[in-house]
Amino acid sequence: MKAHATAYEWTLLRRDRRAWWSLLCLGALVLLAFAFNAERIAAGNAEKSRMAQAERARWLGQGAKDPHSAAHYSIYAFKPTPPLAALDPGAEPYVGQAVWLEAHVQNDALYRPQGDASPLQRAAALSPSSLLIGFAPLVAFLLAFGAVAMDRERGSLRLALGAAVRPAAIVRAKVLAIWSALLLALLLPVVLCAASLALAQGLLDVDTGLRLSLWASAMALWLGVLTAVGVAVSLLAGNVRIALATLFGLWIAFALILPRWADGLAQRAQPLPSTQAVKQRLLDEAPSYWTAEAGQANRAQLLARYGVREQAQLPVDLRGAELDLNERHSHGVFDRVLGGYYDRVVGQDRTYAVLGLLSPAIALQGLSPALAGSDFAHHRGFIDGAERYRRALVNRMNQDVMAHPSGDTGARHNNDERLWAQVPEFHHRPLALPAARAVAAPAAAALLLWSALALTLLAVATRRLRP
Repeated sequence: MKAHATAYEWTLLRRDRRAWWSLLCLGALVLLAFAFNAERIAAGNAEKSRMAQAERARWLGQGAKDPHSAAHYSIYAFKPTPPLAALDPGAEPYVGQAVWLEAHVQNDALYRPQGDASPLQRAAALSPSSLLIGFAPLVAFLLAFGAVAMDRERGSLRLALGAAVRPAAIVRAKVLAIWSALLLALLLPVVLCAASLALAQGLLDVDTGLRLSLWASAMALWLGVLTAVGVAVSLLAGNVRIALATLFGLWIAFALILPRWADGLAQRAQPLPSTQAVKQRLLDEAPSYWTAEAGQANRAQLLARYGVREQAQLPVDLRGAELDLNERHSHGVFDRVLGGYYDRVVGQDRTYAVLGLLSPAIALQGLSPALAGSDFAHHRGFIDGAERYRRALVNRMNQDVMAHPSGDTGARHNNDERLWAQVPEFHHRPLALPAARAVAAPAAAALLLWSALALTLLAVATRRLRP
């Protein structure tokens, strides 16, 4: 009986051609946005792979030289774009995709995709996630308006309620029909395309599969919230004009106004220092070149460490030991200064996710990129991984210098490809799903709360029904 009632309501939905064609057009846009993003990501990852191979060949073929000079010659590390970024690019278009790994300095990531985009490309930067969050409310509310408010205005809803044994069953059938239409037209095709593409590329591992399942579940929950709110408002409104105005106002508030206000509030709650201030602090606390006074202090520290009184008695090369000492000092500075800066950026994202209590769209905007692996927390995983690789590379070069004291001649030690090959290739390992919990957990909690509120509102509206 329930399936028959839902199928009947589905048939009635298709008679509202304006809402139905709006639904189909939005579904087509979602698929087109996914296809465009997927093609761009595949081309970008292929180019990064070629450049990484060229960088490796350049590193191995640099010839014989001082190992510390090789640490400055160094190499670029490239970040592969996560496969689910085609669903939600998140921060990917606005963060660097490659970083120059050299001695003494933790460089910023370079080559932000939006930096090379034309104004038209920036204006048309759509994704399945942005379309579902921004325009699915409008389509869902149009479907609910036609299925409930217009039915009541024509009198057909009153006749159905008068003939029904359980009026709630009619409301349930309408909700299921609208929700299933949204799922089948907007969500299911793009999820199947994402799964098929990841499988074809050999990227559909357990973590990616779990992320995709949770992303689809979150979007399905979002569409369910919209359906429940749309039907409830249409039932509670006094007439079609009030229903339409209320639903249109909710769309503007949920998807347009509140997210912008919440973004500004998150930035004020977690203000960031300027880039210039951060760079100046790094220069002050971890200069690439030390002064004469700092050099004397370093030598005194090294003499005390090795228990000797003169530089000639050191069992290691003095220059290499000083370079190593200075390098390891900078590690703590980078962790404190840059790490603190990145913590505040993640803090902004977490604050924004908590503000999902104000709007389900805000909650989903925080949850979607976290599940897709494209938010800043996952980008920081690349930053940290590249920095660990840089430190290992520079430390290995400095250790080779230390192991070959220059002696009385003062001649610098050189090495060649035998040493360069000891440094493994850089391979970025994306963070696993649990790394997303700092932002995803409050966002998911807010979305679940909105689901409960929407169901409560729908239950209240259903109990107030009268034939």
